Amino acid sequence: MVWGMSLPSSFGEFWSDGSFEATPDATSGWGSRLKSYYLELSPEDQSALFDYVDTASRGKAGPYVSFVVGKFLHEQGAKGGADMPPFSPILAHEPPRFFVIERGGKSLGSLIMLSNRMLAVEEALKTIIERLEPSLHQFFPIEIMNRKGDVYPKSYYTLVIGQYFDSFSPEASKEGSCELDITRFRYRDNKAGISGLAFQKSLFGSAHLWRERQIIGLLTCFSDELIAEIAEAGLRIPRHYKMMEV
Repeated sequence: MVWGMSLPSSFGEFWSDGSFEATPDATSGWGSRLKSYYLELSPEDQSALFDYVDTASRGKAGPYVSFVVGKFLHEQGAKGGADMPPFSPILAHEPPRFFVIERGGKSLGSLIMLSNRMLAVEEALKTIIERLEPSLHQFFPIEIMNRKGDVYPKSYYTLVIGQYFDSFSPEASKEGSCELDITRFRYRDNKAGISGLAFQKSLFGSAHLWRERQIIGLLTCFSDELIAEIAEAGLRIPRHYKMMEV
């Protein structure tokens, strides 16, 4: 059986309200650091880093930040827009280094969403994923802290999912669970919608953690074995539902 998890829809233990690399005076942050890095490069090095044509005359530093964010959310080689270059490998300076929680954060799940729809996992979940699918997904250490600078006691890592499939079968899915939106499918973001989706076992095979190219949004798919290990270890992840295999 395959399981599906949508992104959290409200702040709480699985979605922290905060900012990457926020400072008390709000004068800097992850985006500002990336912009400064880009602007300090020579024009030749800028083009090598981010091959983008500024047709709107708004500068390239801002689009570069959006490009980097997309690397953490989408498949390498995909494009975030018709005028954007394909997503390239994440470079050493690009991952966010810390995340400051503005509200809540007393209890955090084992898999959480930070700003920009980016996922992070605690070390225990990272260990399980790496054992099941070694060297497939990427993890970058990130400190989680409150506004006072107190660091959350558990170690967290941003998660970049490393495999994508075309195994979604709209024909075998339950009526009303999804609808065609131009060339891809938008699913109903609730239990009935997610549990009505069907996937071809012959295409996703023995995968444990992946996303689907044909589905709009960031639905995350899990294998039975991965969900079982998460439960056995007592780890907490956002709501997830059984989906169908065909």
